[in-house]
Amino acid sequence: MRLTYRGVAYDYNPPSLEMSESEILGQYRGRSHRFSYVRHVPFPQPVADLKYRGIAYHTNSNGQVEAMPGQVKEARPAPQKAARPANAMVEARRQLLTEAAQSHRDSIQRSLEHRLAVARAQGNEPLIQQLEAEKHQLVA
Repeated sequence: MRLTYRGVAYDYNPPSLEMSESEILGQYRGRSHRFSYVRHVPFPQPVADLKYRGIAYHTNSNGQVEAMPGQVKEARPAPQKAARPANAMVEARRQLLTEAAQSHRDSIQRSLEHRLAVARAQGNEPLIQQLEAEKHQLVA
């Protein structure tokens, strides 16, 4: 195809792609449509001997990773953690959470008692009944 851009003529040959129809069938506005896709063109992968974090490996032309011949992975023992300090920290955290929960319950109860005293001072009977029911729920 002969094209011109800013007065310069050139030949443009768009690359041709092999298309394959898939088995997927769909509909668009009531008409059947078969989807198509570009056929995969394999790219050759580089062949190399590489090393990652001290472990050597080899890549083949398909892009797959292969272990180097004659090299065996060494099994390293897992580092031992000190059990006592971890348990002590867990216990300290559990104690702190228990104290925080108790402090929260006490705060809610003080707030409820104050609201109940104000409702009694105003003589608001429906509010007193609601706050009494809330107090019984808090205890349960």
